[in-house]
This record gives sequence, C-alpha cells and structure tokens, in this order.
Amino acid sequence: MKTITRTVGLLTLLLSLGACTKEIFQMDAQRSAPAIFRYIWKDYAEHYGLFAVKQIDWDSVYEAHEDQINAATSTQQLYDHVAEILRTLNDRHISLYPASNPELPTWSIDRTEDGTYVLDDYHFDVIKDNYLTDYKAPNPVIQYGKLNDKVGYIHILHFDANRNEYENGLDAALSDLSGSQALVVDIRDNAGGYDPNSQYVAGRFAREQELYMTTRKKNGPGPDDFAETREWYVSPTGNQQFTRPIIVLTSRSTASAAETYLLAMRTQSHVRQMGSTTAGSFSDNPAFEAPNGWMYTISIGDFRAADGRSYEGIGLRPEIFMTSQREDWVAGKDLILEKAIELLQ
Repeated sequence: MKTITRTVGLLTLLLSLGACTKEIFQMDAQRSAPAIFRYIWKDYAEHYGLFAVKQIDWDSVYEAHEDQINAATSTQQLYDHVAEILRTLNDRHISLYPASNPELPTWSIDRTEDGTYVLDDYHFDVIKDNYLTDYKAPNPVIQYGKLNDKVGYIHILHFDANRNEYENGLDAALSDLSGSQALVVDIRDNAGGYDPNSQYVAGRFAREQELYMTTRKKNGPGPDDFAETREWYVSPTGNQQFTRPIIVLTSRSTASAAETYLLAMRTQSHVRQMGSTTAGSFSDNPAFEAPNGWMYTISIGDFRAADGRSYEGIGLRPEIFMTSQREDWVAGKDLILEKAIELLQ
C-alpha cells in the first residue's frame, strides 16, 4: 500500500511539475520580444481611432519591423522598435511607460532622451511679476488680474479639476474683471483634462449656442468599429459671461481638452486666437498594458471641428501667429502678451 501511495504521489508531483513547466514556458513565450511587439502592435490595431484620418497602413508598419525582432532581441532593442512604430503615428497623446524596466525612459514624440518634457516657451511668473495688478488665485486652476484699466487677464492652468473649481474661480474672476473692456485668456501651458470641463468654461465666454466639435470612439477591434457620433455644443453657462473682445493665447503646449476648449471659443465672433499652433492631440487616450508590464496610451477617438475637419497631428493655427524666444522670458518680457494688450486697447 505504501508503494502504491508513493507511486501515485510521485506521478502527481511529476504531472504538477510538468504543468508548471509548461505554464512557465507559455509565460516566457508571451513575454518574448516578438510576442510583446506583436501584442502592442495589435492593441493599437484594435483600439487606435485615427488610422483613416492619418492615412496610415498599420499592417505595413508591422511588416517593416517583424523580421528584425526575434528571441535574441534585447529589451533596449525592443523598446527602440516599439518607439519607432509609435513615432509613425505622429500623436502627442501617445506615451510609452516601460515601468518594468526603470532603466528605460518614458517615451513620447515631444520628450527628451531622458524621458522628460521641458516647457521652455512659457513662464507664468514673468507675467505675474511684471504685468499683472490685483493678482488673485482663488483656487489651483484659475489665476487672474488686470493688465491695465481696460484689459483683464485669466490664466487657466488645466481642465483636470472638479467642476465647482471652475465655476467658483470664474465667478470670482468675472466679477472682479467686470469693468474690463477686453480680456486675455491664457492657455499656453494648459495640457488639457476633461472635455466637459472645457465645454463649461468656454460657455462662460459665449454669446450664443454653436456646434463646435463631433466625436466618435472605438468600440470594437475592426477598423470601422466606432460608437455613434456625438455632437458638442457651446452655449452660455454660469451666472455671468464675459462677451466683450477676447484674445486666447496658445502655444505648442496647448493640448487635448485645451484644444477642444479652443474649438469652442473659435466659434464666437468676439474671440481671436494668438500665439503659436497648438499640439494637435484631441482624442481621449486611455492606458493599456502589455504582458511584460510596459504601459502605453492609445488615442481611441476621432475628434473633429464643426466643419468635419480633423486637426489631429496638425493643431490649431492662430489668427495672429507669434512665437516666444527664451531670451525674452529671461529678460522678463512676454512679447506675445504685450502684442495682445496692444490689439485690445
């Protein structure tokens, strides 16, 4: 009886070890360089919403790299190949986070080699210290003051906060600036947030209701699998609106929900855009994860202006184009703001 018991126990152990070994081999295969590359490529194939807009043949992108990736491909080489195919998309909303390999930097098309993003064409302290009077910051997302007796100034840092912060902050700002004949709205360093927030904020500067954007988002793996198109309208919001002349200042760092905010503002006849062209990254971009622990964002939507045109990868060019120079900021000067003040006098 003992012999039978031992034999059965040994067989059970061997079968268990065999199953574990098979599982380990399967896991290793799933985490091999070819498998990871295929996995990430497939995630974009099924979820990216802008292949048609950008006229990108994603299959050919895969084929161009497939033969260069094998079991001997190093982690660094795999990272380089993934970064290269993502670069093809020309999408500033896409980032690669190789969290399981901390020696590798975060990647996106506007980051430096060490994975950081440097904003070198805007410094709010220069504006606060050299141009504003009656400066106030009622909450972390709204800062405002007066540029002179005629022109007010509002800086919107992002659209990531709770709705009441925008409501309360703008109530205070528009009340204090109610005597101004014109207004500068500065979103040059605004990287976006939630589109419903930007829609509400745009309504605080709107005279009338206007269609400003349509959106549709991927809801299946096929190239034409999109949910129904949604229409976005801007209309007056809140208890008080500012509808006198407005100049909105933008830069290449104006992105995402800040750009959808700009689409709404540009429908209003009293609003002009000034500065440099925006980032050109409108779509929502949720995060996905590969089996090796790398994470990456994917633009799942097709966002368009009211005229049906997509500005993804292009950006919104201002009516009055001006760029900043580093030496001007160092000298404490914001020449774009100075020009806006001159135009609004």
